[in-house]
Amino acid sequence: EGPAVHFNIGVAAFRSGQLERAESAFREVARTPAMAGLANYNLGLVLLKRGEPEQARRHFELASQDSDERLAGLARRQLGELPAPEPPVTWSLYARTGAGYDDNVALRSESIDTAGTGEDDAFAELLFAGNARFAGRWRIDAAAGWLKYADLDEFDQGAFSVGGARIFEPGNWHVEVGAYGNYLTLGGDVYEQSAAASARATRNFSTGQRLQAQVRLTAVDGEGDFSGLTGSRTELGVRYEWSWQAWNFSAHTRGEINHADDEVFASRWAELGGSAEYALDTRWSLTGGATLRQTRHPAQPEADIEESWKDKRLTLRLGAIAKYWKQAQLFIRYEHERNDSPIDFYEYDRNWIAASVEAWY
Repeated sequence: EGPAVHFNIGVAAFRSGQLERAESAFREVARTPAMAGLANYNLGLVLLKRGEPEQARRHFELASQDSDERLAGLARRQLGELPAPEPPVTWSLYARTGAGYDDNVALRSESIDTAGTGEDDAFAELLFAGNARFAGRWRIDAAAGWLKYADLDEFDQGAFSVGGARIFEPGNWHVEVGAYGNYLTLGGDVYEQSAAASARATRNFSTGQRLQAQVRLTAVDGEGDFSGLTGSRTELGVRYEWSWQAWNFSAHTRGEINHADDEVFASRWAELGGSAEYALDTRWSLTGGATLRQTRHPAQPEADIEESWKDKRLTLRLGAIAKYWKQAQLFIRYEHERNDSPIDFYEYDRNWIAASVEAWY
């Protein structure tokens, strides 16, 4: 029953792959002060074998303080080979502020006489986003954004989101499974609250390529004049990124099914898109992209639209990025949008430009 007997049992169990039995034996040995250092060193080896490096670190640190210099040296060597410990909480922050001009705020055809139709206005934008990662595998996310028009206050927008995710890393994949609450305003009034569950899987390849897939399920609660939004949304998406010399490319496909109590808000859409960025030098780069989306709307007898129809929307984007600061940049963006629809009310053109400063930490 002596500690030496338990130590031998632990060594034999470790060599034969019985890690739980080995751990139990070495913990029994650790109760004897004269052999505690040796027991902690071997407990560290057991926990390393079990894929628990942070737990192993704690026992190697105890062994490194032993009076036996040879044993302490072996423990210090093991500590040196372990990856650096993760801090208890890691923070990531992003902020963007800027101003721009929109020549068709309401996204309506100039041939339709409705409030806001064809009106242009200047706007200011402000966006904050951040997350905190803790316990290695958990993350809390939060974001808030505002879009404020100079004159058309009824189109001012606000968006708020908070949620969390659990991170998994099976094989070469990085997987995040999370849940989020969202809160949207228009003209200062809440028009939508929603709760979403999402899963995203990412794989980075040694050649610098990246593949990402995402699914998101959302329960929607429409408010006030937008109570007809109440229903559900299902979104799927895949994105692929790669580089070549001074170029960075991306291609994506997305789709969404919107089930709403009011068919005016119901739709199904799918899109294809791509973008490219070219680094002119260490500071300046140019970006461009295009997205084509096809949206199917259901028939709406109450709106005198007796048959379903499809819209096709083409969006073209151009931009320039100036990186004059280590953790900030100037981003100038121009966007042209053309929505072709057999329903005059939904057909429009739009031009939009903005200059923003982005910063991150």
